[in-house]
Amino acid sequence: MVSNLLGFYQGNNSSQMRVLIVAENVSLSMGGESSLPLYYFQLLRSRNIETWLICHERVEAELRESFSPEELHYCYFIKDNPFQKMFWETGLWFPYRIQDLIFGQFIHFFTQQKTRLLAKQIIHERNIQLVFEPSPITPKGISFMYDMGVPVVIGPLCGGLNFPPAFQFMDSKFSGFTIKLGRYLALICHKFIPGKLQAAALIVANQRTAKALPVGVRGKIYEVIESGINLSVLQLKNEDTTLQERGKKSVRFVYSGRFVDWKGIQFIVKAFEQVAPKTDAILELVGDGQLRPEIEAKVKELNLEQRIIFHGWLTQAESIKIVRNCDVFVMPSLRECGGTALLEAMALGIPVITTKWAGPADYVTPECGILVEPSSIQTFIDGLAQAMLRLAQSPELRDQMGKAGTERVKTNYYDWVAKTDRIIEIFQEVLQDGNREQEMPVPLAGSLSVITTGTQTVAGNPGGQEARGKR
Repeated sequence: MVSNLLGFYQGNNSSQMRVLIVAENVSLSMGGESSLPLYYFQLLRSRNIETWLICHERVEAELRESFSPEELHYCYFIKDNPFQKMFWETGLWFPYRIQDLIFGQFIHFFTQQKTRLLAKQIIHERNIQLVFEPSPITPKGISFMYDMGVPVVIGPLCGGLNFPPAFQFMDSKFSGFTIKLGRYLALICHKFIPGKLQAAALIVANQRTAKALPVGVRGKIYEVIESGINLSVLQLKNEDTTLQERGKKSVRFVYSGRFVDWKGIQFIVKAFEQVAPKTDAILELVGDGQLRPEIEAKVKELNLEQRIIFHGWLTQAESIKIVRNCDVFVMPSLRECGGTALLEAMALGIPVITTKWAGPADYVTPECGILVEPSSIQTFIDGLAQAMLRLAQSPELRDQMGKAGTERVKTNYYDWVAKTDRIIEIFQEVLQDGNREQEMPVPLAGSLSVITTGTQTVAGNPGGQEARGKR
């Protein structure tokens, strides 16, 4: 069971709380933000919080394999209609960012309409007190969770990010235009689908994301990092050799993630071209994606087949095992809002090399890794190569940075348990605020006044009936 893997424990008793989580993708195998609602669902339930879940049928098979029968009893699945399936297949002919921002969002629109109707039904039948929408994490995304009759909490959100100036060419003119158009249309859509505007609380990962929220949000804004790690399954790298002995072994660099351009995997291979002749280092690549054929062809062209290992797509447990057995984690991502893989490597005691931009720059300090400036393509590649050479030649520095990374992860509340504790505190504050609003004095009979609540304005009833503000 996933719950056994995560090592959940019973924490503070919040059994009086009844929560509905709404998220299309709930999955560990999909990685990224798809894992967030899964962790929240199981961690909230581990705290005796009655928690229900609405998600998409595409993850049903995985959840049936990993969830207990009791957990499945609390799950609802939304199914696509034939039109949505046809539209998705059409989108596969376009660049992946357009797939996501246009076709994906269009399909998401129809799915969320169904989700909203189902959510309102569950709220009524299960006496739900609060709706929680942890994904999608984009601050510009539309939320259909409005006028639900209970408070809605959205987040942690993470986004509002562009490529570094020297890499903005990675968005084609068509993609760039599409992104700008999508963001503009989102501003309009929020007026008609005001889920984010009416939410009781919005949780953001950082101030960069807060600035990207739609204009007119009324709820309280909290800050909690979006990425999270499970320290209970991230055992430290077992070093049974001395620093001197480690200095004689081949250093193993590792990348784990999607093979897409914004992850920067193409730049690792070019940097390793400089590293290989000067060391006996090995580069291990975990993952798959659109760029894999191109990367494999480049490796063959450079005659580095014996020095660069392709592992393909692995489960989370399998990829963590590979990373733990390596010496340095490299993630040259150029558009990374968070960085869960980085935090996992740091928790394992592995020094990291990453981009001095956005999420990675928020998490990594010079004490636990090397941040490379993305000032131009060539300087970025050279910077990655220099960082790899520096760590390859110094087992002492690798050891020092690895220990600092572990300490940073443990002392900065990146663990899922600490994150969930904070999320529960936010839920409690939101519910308390809602109770206080309901206890506001009622206008005297025969008077006409206006009561302003956190989300809407309710006209006082001249007949003296009680006016209640609803989120």
